[in-house]
Amino acid sequence: MRILIIGAGVSGLFIAYELLKRGLKEVLVLDAKTPGYGASLRNIGCFRSSFTSREHVLLMKESIAKWLEIKRDWGVFIEQRGYLWIARREDTLDVFRELAKFHNSHGVPTRVIGVDELSSREPYINTSIVKGALFDPTAGKMSVIEVFTELYIRVKKMGGIIIPHTPVERLVSSGGIVKSALTPRGEYTADVFVVAAAEGSRKILESIGVNAPIEPSPRHPLVTEPYAEVIKSGLVIDWDTPGSPHITQTQHGSIILARDIKDEPWMPLNSQRHDAFEKIIKPLSELYPFLRNVNVNRYWMGYYDMTPDHHPIYGPIKPFENLYIATGFSGHGLMMAPITGVLIADWILHGRPRISVAENLVLERFETGRLVKEIAVVG
Repeated sequence: MRILIIGAGVSGLFIAYELLKRGLKEVLVLDAKTPGYGASLRNIGCFRSSFTSREHVLLMKESIAKWLEIKRDWGVFIEQRGYLWIARREDTLDVFRELAKFHNSHGVPTRVIGVDELSSREPYINTSIVKGALFDPTAGKMSVIEVFTELYIRVKKMGGIIIPHTPVERLVSSGGIVKSALTPRGEYTADVFVVAAAEGSRKILESIGVNAPIEPSPRHPLVTEPYAEVIKSGLVIDWDTPGSPHITQTQHGSIILARDIKDEPWMPLNSQRHDAFEKIIKPLSELYPFLRNVNVNRYWMGYYDMTPDHHPIYGPIKPFENLYIATGFSGHGLMMAPITGVLIADWILHGRPRISVAENLVLERFETGRLVKEIAVVG
């Protein structure tokens, strides 16, 4: 069986990795530019299962288990430092208590903590403006470049073929079967096709009459020069401030700051916003006053590939017998990538995923109106 995966980001490569691990010999991955060029290597590198939908919680529980296996087997930097969702208002703590009950019912041990414990976990935080936090101890952070590089190397060593600078312009189908992918470098045939090209998936699928409602939403992380460890948690999120400003620190000391800022979809990836610094640093410097004096080394823009319900699109695409999709992660593609590989491999080889809630995330949900609600769309 010959598999063609469109998109050499972290999702596409984990799908390739899982298929190769299960014994498939012909796995080909095409990318329009270079592996990881899109969202994968623009990611701040955090993970969690503290979502607000059952689907996200259950899938991320399994994905985190996979990440811990990867840490053990690959020797890459992955740490469970926990997430802190900061509440500036008392009524937010009430919401967090309900969320903790929901998480706990699915085996995720989140809990609400007071200002004293918050201060012990984040000694540099300004506790005079906060009421407490939701603490997710299973969440954490990773080195994106280490993980992606090791994944790429392993896919290549296992026999996967990765071809950069080969954009798929359209698919060719006949009688409910996709026959080939047309690129400027020629036509590629396969028995099974997987579209994992983030926001680029939309145009590719339109070529065979499939509407995948994906829209890229720009994000603007800032990266400081290295400092001693001042952010102890995997990620700290200022939940009550619009755009949920958030902050993490890499293992090398650089602090990464970000915020969801309303922007124009489909902005070029080399775009810049001159107001990003003020919009991101100002609210976070209220929480961490030392941020008023940090030096920002660099800044980039990346996309969240958003769907209407902020959940990924998984699985087979009807009416085609040999076409699958894994995209629309709405900012959570990296953290979900290991379980994405498992689920898509399950669908291809066995006809259904091992985690049944993944079937709620197929493309048809947008036609039937069975959308899945998620409000924690950050980090």
